[in-house]
Amino acid sequence: RLDAPTWGKAASALIEAAVEAAEVAELSDRCDAGDDEACETFSREEEAKRAWLARLDAPTWGAAAKAAAAVASEGEMEP
Repeated sequence: RLDAPTWGKAASALIEAAVEAAEVAELSDRCDAGDDEACETFSREEEAKRAWLARLDAPTWGAAAKAAAAVASEGEMEP
């Protein structure tokens, strides 16, 4: 049985990530068009992303992703 509140939180996180990705893409486009302020903001965003990735515990996230995939495939098998 799927845990709806947990999946709801996961869906919210995914939506937030998509919104942030769109904002970064817009900054990149504005920077490419010559908007200096957008370039500065984009640069700070990239630095923050690199710092966050450096702190990320990849083995733990990999295990969590595998567990989530297993739960999802179990849910698909239920009638």
